[in-house]
Amino acid sequence: MCVRKSGAERKLKGPFMNDIETQIEKGFEYSGDVTLRCKDGRSVTGFLCNRNVRGTQKHPAPFLEMMLEGQDGKVVFDYSEVESVVLSGDDPSHGKSWEEWVAKHEAMKKALHHSMP
Repeated sequence: MCVRKSGAERKLKGPFMNDIETQIEKGFEYSGDVTLRCKDGRSVTGFLCNRNVRGTQKHPAPFLEMMLEGQDGKVVFDYSEVESVVLSGDDPSHGKSWEEWVAKHEAMKKALHHSMP
C-alpha cells in the first residue's frame, strides 16, 4: 500500500499491508481520494465510500464502492479485481484534532448566536 506525501507516493509498511482487505480498509478510513490499481491494468481514482467484505444478497462477493471524479453515482469493484490501493489524494483531516474541531464548532455556534436578533 502507498500513501502520497508531498506529491510523491511512499510505501506503508506493516505485516498486513500486502493483504488486499487491509489495504481496502485503510483506503476506506482515509479522508482523501484513493487510486485502485486493478489486476487488468486499469487505475481508477476517487473516494472509497463503502466496502463490504461479506458481500450482500444482491452482490454476494466482497466488494467496494467508489465515487469517481466526473461521474455520477457509485462504481462497484469486486475485491478480486483489486491489485492494490494507493492513498493518492490529500487527506483533508490530516493534522487536525478532535479538540480543534470542537473549538471551531463552538466558535461558529457562538458567532451564529451573536448574529441573531
